[in-house]
Amino acid sequence: MCIYNSSKRRFSQLNVCGVLALALVADVVVSSTNAWGQALPPTQGMSADGAARTTSGPSNTRTESSNAPPTADPVNTTTDVGRADSTEPLIAEPSATASRVNVQKAEQMAQAAALTPIRPSPLNPLQPAFQLYAEVDLPVLGLGLVLGTARLFRSQKAYCAPQCDPKELNAFDRSTAGFWSPSWSLASDLGMYGLAAASAALLIADEGALDALNDSVVIAESALTATALSSVLTLAAGRPRPFMYGEKAPLSARESADAGLSFVSSHASVSFAIATSTFIASRRLHPTSRVPILIVGTGAAVATFVASARVMAGKHFITDSIGGSIVGTAVGVLVPSLHGSPVKVIPVVSTSQPGISIAGMF
Repeated sequence: MCIYNSSKRRFSQLNVCGVLALALVADVVVSSTNAWGQALPPTQGMSADGAARTTSGPSNTRTESSNAPPTADPVNTTTDVGRADSTEPLIAEPSATASRVNVQKAEQMAQAAALTPIRPSPLNPLQPAFQLYAEVDLPVLGLGLVLGTARLFRSQKAYCAPQCDPKELNAFDRSTAGFWSPSWSLASDLGMYGLAAASAALLIADEGALDALNDSVVIAESALTATALSSVLTLAAGRPRPFMYGEKAPLSARESADAGLSFVSSHASVSFAIATSTFIASRRLHPTSRVPILIVGTGAAVATFVASARVMAGKHFITDSIGGSIVGTAVGVLVPSLHGSPVKVIPVVSTSQPGISIAGMF
């Protein structure tokens, strides 16, 4: 989340958006060094009789494993997948009468339209949880950074500054009008940043630093997207914060531009986005484990604390925190779901005995 201090030094707090952008740059540099700067090594797989089989190629390979007996099986209909992500354009098998020029042109067009994977050769075929593409993830992060920082440039005071009339509020939000507590505000900051740190630490412990960095980019995109949507809604609504409806807050806070940025709570949206997207990543890595359930339960509890702390701090009404929670949860599910996995498990159809095929960029 991008935040600023409403005092004289507006940019005195740490700009997390910049850190997230640096993380993506580091991922691109490290991945390019490990994958694009070197020739891809051969990939070993297991043949039907249990012997090791090596398949090499310039880019995409496939590894198969099956419990079928060593005899040949003409009915085996294993799907020939050279790449796990279905977004890569592939041409159909050309007919016998197709000219070589047209086939080459079609292949060139397909290659030009293909997305560029940021990590084209994961070392572990079962990790990371998400496949990143330069044409998708870089623009998403860029838009998130710009839209998320839009609130930093607001200069207008709240329309009712320096004090607003509580009669303008609905009965539900009127109960928190006038709240002001710097301690609760600090607690909400610590909760949100602690949740982000816990998410990163969890991925590192589970996948290792490089794969965790890859998947953290998607979680960062979720947080940035939540921040961007919250900032757009906040600027559009221009709703005064709860402390504007009382005199507990200092006059400098009530006359600041930040005093008119109540709906929705970006702390709540970012916290729920991090909790939800971390759960999606963990569920992909451990689809049969109960650990993802524990992660989403703990993350939701921390995010709920953050949303509640913003209300107690006088920074947001209850409806602001509820709206932010909905935005964050939706983004936390949507953004990771739009990212394919580098690996897919494909069933092998056989007349003798079924098996599976693991397809991916190894």
